[in-house]
Amino acid sequence: MNEDEKTAVTKKPGYEHDFLPGLRKMIPWRQLLRMIPLSRTAIEIKIREGSFPRPYPLTKLKLGFFLDEIVEWQRQLVEREANRRR
Repeated sequence: MNEDEKTAVTKKPGYEHDFLPGLRKMIPWRQLLRMIPLSRTAIEIKIREGSFPRPYPLTKLKLGFFLDEIVEWQRQLVEREANRRR
């Protein structure tokens, strides 16, 4: 892929690797907890309720979240709050 093809890729939230279209960035629990001001327990409850993106197993002991799903969850959170205030 040449430089023109690399720059032609549209940047989307969670797609850090623009040189590999379709490769979605994943983040571990530790990074998620630094980004979202909720406890791990609160997030686990929301995952069970289906109101937060679920993690995907990377290995037997490691889970990862797709960053674009977290960004979308946050966008919907803001949208719901804006609609509630109307």
